[in-house]
Amino acid sequence: MQTALKLFFGILFLFIFLAGAIFILFTFSKTSFDTTSITNAGFAIFAGCSSVCFTWARNMEDKKDIAKINNHGEKLFLSALCFVIASLLKYILIHRKDIINEDLLNYVDFVFPVINIVGASMFLLAYINAWAAILGLLRILFRKSLSSN
Repeated sequence: MQTALKLFFGILFLFIFLAGAIFILFTFSKTSFDTTSITNAGFAIFAGCSSVCFTWARNMEDKKDIAKINNHGEKLFLSALCFVIASLLKYILIHRKDIINEDLLNYVDFVFPVINIVGASMFLLAYINAWAAILGLLRILFRKSLSSN
């Protein structure tokens, strides 16, 4: 029964992860799509989760779990910062004609596809990093709940 539950949740998390990764790659790689509202929500979620991790670790007694939970909180906070930086890159990419003089834009126009790739990669890496932290936290929670029964 326990193996079946692990398999079910593993497949479920894999499906959710792949759906999110595909969404990020196709949505954030479009140069014309403004993703500011999505990145604001992602930043708030990741920053909130990292805050919960730090609060949870402060109230723990097991030193080993404290270090793991703090590490996962740091990963979530890093993901939040990566979302903000990638959002800034995306904003520059979308509004480059408003920000940069048109004469100068002709000389530096080759940089913007690179900015698009770096921004989309940062979104994806932040997403993967956050998933690693969430799965690590779930492992701690399930271990705690199974050991208390």
